[in-house]
Amino acid sequence: METKVVKRLTIREKVGMLFSMGAPSNSIDQKFHQRFDELPFGGMSIYPYNIEHKEQLLALFNDVQHFYKQKGYEHPFLMALDEEGGTLSTLDRFYPSVPGNRALGLKDNPELAYENGKLLGSMMNACGIAIDWAPILDVNTNRKNSVIGVRSYGEDTRLVSEYGAKYIQGIHEAGVAATAKHFPGHGETEADSHLGSVVCSLKEEDLFNKLIPPFERAIEAGVDAIMVSHVIYDQVSQSNGLPATMSHYWMTNILRDKLGFKGVICTDDMEMSAIKDHFPAKDIGALAIEAGVDQLLICHSPSFQQEVFQGLVQAVETGRIKEERIDESLARLSTLKKAIQTYRNKAMPIPEQMWKEKALELSKKSLHLERDPKKLLPLKKDLSYALILPNLEALTPADSTGGKRVTLESKLVDLQVETFSLSLKPTNQEIDQVIKKVDAKDVVIIGTVNAHLFHEQQTLLHRLHHKDCIALVLRDPYDLDVIPIEQTVMLICSTGESSMEAFALRYS
Repeated sequence: METKVVKRLTIREKVGMLFSMGAPSNSIDQKFHQRFDELPFGGMSIYPYNIEHKEQLLALFNDVQHFYKQKGYEHPFLMALDEEGGTLSTLDRFYPSVPGNRALGLKDNPELAYENGKLLGSMMNACGIAIDWAPILDVNTNRKNSVIGVRSYGEDTRLVSEYGAKYIQGIHEAGVAATAKHFPGHGETEADSHLGSVVCSLKEEDLFNKLIPPFERAIEAGVDAIMVSHVIYDQVSQSNGLPATMSHYWMTNILRDKLGFKGVICTDDMEMSAIKDHFPAKDIGALAIEAGVDQLLICHSPSFQQEVFQGLVQAVETGRIKEERIDESLARLSTLKKAIQTYRNKAMPIPEQMWKEKALELSKKSLHLERDPKKLLPLKKDLSYALILPNLEALTPADSTGGKRVTLESKLVDLQVETFSLSLKPTNQEIDQVIKKVDAKDVVIIGTVNAHLFHEQQTLLHRLHHKDCIALVLRDPYDLDVIPIEQTVMLICSTGESSMEAFALRYS
């Protein structure tokens, strides 16, 4: 932050600038004023509960910017959104759905990530969102990973690195800042840091060879911020058993000094159980800042936000953290704000009337026919089809697909299709019933969602051995390993409407 601005802020106001907060409001209402008076936060984390429709979101952006300027702060106010496309998407409630990273990674074509970044960036720009908490640069080296999985571009370090760099290029051209996450890598883990402590036991050499290179490439590509994970890397003695968020070794010695990152280091949500359940709220902010963090994300609970804020203020007032250290982070946030203004001034977003077409093009390009031994594709008008689709559930808190419908049936026009719904873990009785119902059809089309983890889906797949069967893999591509060899396999790795339409247009 410019010196003249920093000097006129109180310690309380300076500390507040380091927070990106979740707020309950979808307008500048009394709740927003009250929250800001209690904690003068410098950024806002946008969540589905903040959004009614696109016009309201743009109005919120404009009103917040005006409010912030009237308060005398350096602006823009930093509004950020977790918009990855695929399984973590907010904007698809009113904009075209965009396939997620794993779908795009099927083709080993980094230009798809560029197109994706520019398209999602164009949508965010239109709503006034300044920062995307993407791209995900976790290399998904553990197939049982419960929180990354399909959100990753894949298992290959080179591919993830190139895709990430291209995404950053695309989103910058659309006028939005990019955040690489979750440094130094969340792809080897099996547990979910939203729900509790997470440990990665890769040796340091493997971390630097497999998980960290995508972040190095992102730094070369000019990424604006890097979000750090709450993972404990227990084979790295220098991290002292601390989550990366609170590790001076990872934040300062590695990310700052070794990798030369000069941008904003932000935390993942500090309200995740990996942090909240293991550290006193009053110490959380100080520990992160001492490690080298610039921006703290606390996304939901007002009381927890206030405790962390007051604890950090006290740490500065008592001299535990020098005010100059806070000024260093403010300077980086100021540089980020200037970069955002530059991106907006130079932005070349895709016009809104082209978004649906572009999303459909991306979805078509991402489809991957793995095998079709019985030549069941394209679909045929003279055959009858049973379509078995999963009832979608949120498999992690970082999953926006829960409760949404897979809309494939409505896209398969002029075909004889009857649809059946099943849970992700159907009982034997449910499987018996659906087998009886589909037996009269010529062909079964079945959508799988992580069948490699849900054995009940595997049971159903094998009990369809007597039928001509097309398996549509709708999430992790590892389902390929458990689908009977005689069945046709289409890798889609997405349940979005654009992906369903793309399949229907190409194969029906």
